[in-house]
Amino acid sequence: MTQLKKIFIIIPFFIFSCTSVKYIEDYEPINVFLETQKIDKNKKHILQVDKAPNKRALRIFNGEEGAEHIVDPTDPIDYTDGLFVEKHWKKIYGQYAQDTIKKYWKKEDFPEYDFILEDGKGLFKYDFMVRYIGTGLEDAILISEPMYYMNKKYIMFYYSKAYSTGGVKSSTVIMKKEKENWVIVRVIRDNVY
Repeated sequence: MTQLKKIFIIIPFFIFSCTSVKYIEDYEPINVFLETQKIDKNKKHILQVDKAPNKRALRIFNGEEGAEHIVDPTDPIDYTDGLFVEKHWKKIYGQYAQDTIKKYWKKEDFPEYDFILEDGKGLFKYDFMVRYIGTGLEDAILISEPMYYMNKKYIMFYYSKAYSTGGVKSSTVIMKKEKENWVIVRVIRDNVY
């Protein structure tokens, strides 16, 4: 009986010790980034409640879809400023690209902002436009879950602003913690490659 008790104590400990943290625990880095975007905290803004897929951030960082990193020989500029490292890229891609579980933002994730949470499937459709016509709410923010990169030295996430008049400004944001503060290392705009 005592051996059985030991087994019941050891197994959960072993399981919990083998799990790794896949995502960050709070959204402080995103809040720090939003500060740089000069989003008026005294106004309402629309945030897509369903988090953008990780693949969007990964595609912008890589320059194209998929795990293969292909550099355009006619454009030798490294838009990642040396942050693309093959072994770390393979690790982040393998860990996050196939994550298709829907995740959702909550108002508590961004306590400084007055976000209206809207389903991504309804953004800028007829009902959405009727609901917000004349309110000044003409754009929506989309953000993915931050992902660890390069042995948790950096985090990376997708940030996009979509406009009701058409058009989208999308980017992958790369940040790291320096002296207990989150700093932006690089913002890579979409369609740069």
